[in-house]
Amino acid sequence: MRLTSRTKTFLRWSGIFIVSLCYFLGLFIASQSFAVFLESQSLLLSNPISMNTYNQAMDSLIQATDRVFDAAIYGFAICVPFILFIFKKIR
Repeated sequence: MRLTSRTKTFLRWSGIFIVSLCYFLGLFIASQSFAVFLESQSLLLSNPISMNTYNQAMDSLIQATDRVFDAAIYGFAICVPFILFIFKKIR
């Protein structure tokens, strides 16, 4: 069975769209840790706080940032080969 050029284009861009959607969904899920941080710490940090509480809040913020960076780096490293594979197999 031979695929037409139009069908190949549709399959190629559909695959790329799905891979990109998964990547951005992963980034969105990873960035939700920022929302949790803002929700739990915003009122707490509006008044004077102890140094221990401040350090805990900063550790939480660093962990949230690390999650987003890890998701972005590993997701990019996974998605780019998938996209290249799609372009290679569907010509």
